[in-house]
Amino acid sequence: MKSESASFYRYFPVSRRDKNWGLYATTAGEMRIPPDSVYPPVGHPRGFDFDWQHGRVLEGFALLYISSGRGKLESKPNLAMTIEAGHAFLLFPGVWHRYTPNKETGWHEHWIGFDGELPNRWLRHRFFSPNNPVVKIGAEDAVLATFSRTIQAIRANRPAVQQILAGATDSLMGLFYSAQQGQSAVDTENSNVIERAITRIQDDFQHDLDMKRLAQELCVSYSWFRHTFTAHTGLSPHQYLLELRLVRARTLLTETDLPIKEIALQTGFEDELYFSRLFRQKINVTPSQWRNRQRQHQ
Repeated sequence: MKSESASFYRYFPVSRRDKNWGLYATTAGEMRIPPDSVYPPVGHPRGFDFDWQHGRVLEGFALLYISSGRGKLESKPNLAMTIEAGHAFLLFPGVWHRYTPNKETGWHEHWIGFDGELPNRWLRHRFFSPNNPVVKIGAEDAVLATFSRTIQAIRANRPAVQQILAGATDSLMGLFYSAQQGQSAVDTENSNVIERAITRIQDDFQHDLDMKRLAQELCVSYSWFRHTFTAHTGLSPHQYLLELRLVRARTLLTETDLPIKEIALQTGFEDELYFSRLFRQKINVTPSQWRNRQRQHQ
């Protein structure tokens, strides 16, 4: 560990409890690199240290956020990217990489290294890819606040600090993923189309909504609308509508004595049988069983 006015970092032992949690930190810290400084500074343990000439391969993941300055990142396969203030970049296990601040500017870096079953599941399901390791995160206040709380927890030697760091890592990776989805979706002057569509669906979910007609009203093609909406929310427009209706239906089943047919109508389902069949398919119980189960716990 090194603690100075401009830097603080720590590397962590990992227990069986930490591994069983599914996500654990290997290192965390921050470092302000002044202009014309040697980089990286000496003092990092073997397996984390590197030099520009040879680069490095990590056994786990690492997320770095640059809050000021600029520099560059190179990573296989054949990626060379400029890093600006506000950029976050993700390093992957087994992938060669190297990065450095510009001599003229230096930079202020914040990082957390991590591993476990959960991040490897993210990788298997392609939430993140070594082919797209850099994003511009707009939520700077949230990112810096999370890193600040992380450093405070480490300095204070909080009980179960690994679980605190796991929560911070999960939050940071959520922000990274959100920014990544925004980069892929917002590439035209229609940057607010999906937000407008979501508002419309939320306001009118109980009515008959034709998604192709909605795309026309928003002045975009249906194929673009469907693809971008899915990237933004994880659901197609039609599935998003159905999920909203089912959420409302569960509320009505729990809080009212309305007949199932009336609940179906109030949530946009004209066919009670279709509503009941879809409810069972999505929730694994019938509407009546859901109502009875919820009332047993009241």
